[in-house]
Amino acid sequence: MAAPGPAAAVLRSIEPLARPPGRLLEPTMNAAPALANPADSPEARLRRMQRGATALLGAAAALLAASHVWRDAHPAWAWLGAFAEAALVGGLADWFAVVALFRRPLGLPIWHTAIIPARKDDIARNLGEFVETHLLTPEALRKEVAEGDLAERLAEALQQPETADALAGWLLQATPQLLASLDDERLAVWLAEAVHAELMRLDLPELSGRAATRLANAGQHQRVLDAVAGALQRYVADPEHLGAIAEFLARALNLDNAIYKTMIKAAAPRATQALAHMLGELRAAEEHPWRTQLDTWVQEWVQALPQSEGWRAHLGEWQTEALASPSAQAWLHGLWPRLKARLLAAQGNPQPGATSPAPLSASLSGLVRQLGHRLHQDPALRASINQALADTLAGLVQRHRGASARFLEAQLARWSPAEMSDKVELAIGRDLQFIRINGTLVGGLVGLVLHALRQL
Repeated sequence: MAAPGPAAAVLRSIEPLARPPGRLLEPTMNAAPALANPADSPEARLRRMQRGATALLGAAAALLAASHVWRDAHPAWAWLGAFAEAALVGGLADWFAVVALFRRPLGLPIWHTAIIPARKDDIARNLGEFVETHLLTPEALRKEVAEGDLAERLAEALQQPETADALAGWLLQATPQLLASLDDERLAVWLAEAVHAELMRLDLPELSGRAATRLANAGQHQRVLDAVAGALQRYVADPEHLGAIAEFLARALNLDNAIYKTMIKAAAPRATQALAHMLGELRAAEEHPWRTQLDTWVQEWVQALPQSEGWRAHLGEWQTEALASPSAQAWLHGLWPRLKARLLAAQGNPQPGATSPAPLSASLSGLVRQLGHRLHQDPALRASINQALADTLAGLVQRHRGASARFLEAQLARWSPAEMSDKVELAIGRDLQFIRINGTLVGGLVGLVLHALRQL
C-alpha cells in the first residue's frame, strides 16, 4: 500500500477541527451524537489529561510544602524540596503557556495571551497559505498520483461485480432525472442537425462504387441479363405480339411502302422465332459470348463510376434533395424522442414482476467490468490515465492558485474566536497536556541538578 500523501495528511490533521461548534467543556444541545462509549470521546480524554497534568502539579506543590515542614527531619527533604520547587515552577510556566494559547489565564488581562482567539484571522490566513505553499503543490500531487497508481485501483474496483452493478444501477437511477431535466426541443434540433451533417458527409459515389463492385463480382448483372432475356423471349414468342413487332420493325426501318410492310409481316413469325431461340441459347449457355462481353462492359463501368464527375454531381444533388425532403426532416427530428423513449423503456425488466436484471443494467454492468479488465491488462493505458490525472490536478492547483488558501481562510473565518479556540484545543490539547507533564518533571530534575551543584 502506498504511503499516505500530503493531501491525506492534511485531511487527518484538520479532521478534529471539523466538529460542530460549541464550547469545549460545556454541554450543548447541538453536539454530535454520543459515541458508543462516552468515556472514549475526545472531550473526555482531553479532560482526563488535563486533570492528570493538574494533579501532577498539585503533587509538586504538596511535596514542596512537606519539604518545608520536615526540612530538618532528614537531609533528603532538602533534595525533595529542590525537586518540588523546580517542578512547580516548570509546571506553572508550562500551564501558563498552554492556557495562554486559548484564553486569558485566571481571566487576567495579561499581555499576549488568548493568542488563538485574538489572532484567529491571522492563523486562518497563515494556515491556508501554508497548506497551499507546502502541501497542495503541483509537484506533491504529481508524486501522489504516480506512487498511488490510481488507475490500477480504479481497475480493481471496476472488476468487482458489486462495484460494476452499483455503478450501473446508479447510472440507470440517474437517467430519468437527467432525461427529465433536458430541453427536448433543443436536443431534438441539435441531434437532427448533427445526424444531417454526418449523413451529408457520406461519400455516396464511393459507397455506390463499392456496392456496384460487389454486385458485379457476385455476377448479379448476369442475373439481370437472364431476367431481361427471359422476359423478351416470352414476349417475342407470343403470337399475339406479332403485329406489334412487325409495326415496330417497319417504323424502325422507316418503311411506309405497303409492299415492304407486307413482306415484314410475312417474315415476322420466322424472325421472332429465331430471336426467341437465340435468347433461349443465351439463357442456357453460361459461357455465351454476349455474357463475356457484358462482364467486360460492367467491369469498365464500375471502375469508371467513382471518377465520373457527372455521377458525383447527380448523387450530391440526390443526397441534398433526399435529406431536405419533408419525410427525411420528420425522421431526423423524431430521433431524440425515439431515443429517449428507448432509453426509458430499456431501464425496466422486460416483463412485470421479473426478477432478472434489466437488459440495459446487465449490459452496463458488463461494460464496466470489461473496462476494468482492459484497464488492468493495459499498463500503457493505466500510465496515460495516471498522467492525465496528475496533469489535471496539477493544472487545477496551478490555475486556481490562491483559491484553496482563500477557501480555508473563509471557512475558519465563520467560527467565532471561542469556537476556534475550542476546536484547536480539542485537536491538540492532549499533546499540550503532555507538555505540561514533561515541564513539571523536567523542571524537577533541573532543580535536583542545581541543588547538587550548590552542594559542591
